[in-house]
Amino acid sequence: MSIIRKLYYRIISTFICLRKQIKGKVRVNGKCHMHLDKTSKIESKGILSFSVNSFGSARETTLRIDKNSKIIANGNFDFFYDSDIILFEDAKLILGINSFINSNCKIRCHKSITIGDNCAISHDFTVMDSNAHSINGDKKTLPVIIKDHVWVGTRVTILSGVTIGEGAVIAAGAVVTKDVPPNTIVGGNPAKVIKKNVEWEA
Repeated sequence: MSIIRKLYYRIISTFICLRKQIKGKVRVNGKCHMHLDKTSKIESKGILSFSVNSFGSARETTLRIDKNSKIIANGNFDFFYDSDIILFEDAKLILGINSFINSNCKIRCHKSITIGDNCAISHDFTVMDSNAHSINGDKKTLPVIIKDHVWVGTRVTILSGVTIGEGAVIAAGAVVTKDVPPNTIVGGNPAKVIKKNVEWEA
């Protein structure tokens, strides 16, 4: 068998394998480096987009989903520019409807991250659902849950085990170390409530 024919069959078999693993529509703009383990899955009930409307050669999407991991998009969800989404073994990333993450986004999902409906997340967003180190042999993985209608500002870090309540606003530069009550604005390092009973529209 010629080299060209071998390459053709490899591309076709890879495409068939990916079609079995990807349910629904996935749209990729610009560059893409996609690696899915044979037991991993992407399930999209709307359109899951990466690097939306990307432009220029520097734009790049890296997607790696390890063994038994899963991305579930419950509706349209957009990642804008320089996406880097990595799910480690047995991890789950659940994405809401009509939400988006802005440029230079990055998610490293160790076990479980949930982002709700109608969320807007700004630049340089970091979310950690596990402790990268262990203390006295105690290494924890704790899910991060961002509920519906949440606004996250620029350069926000969310640490493991945090739940952000519905309608909350996270101010720029905040480091969120504990749960955020619904309909509040929090800011600072560590983040504290600075205003209650907030109402906003996307």
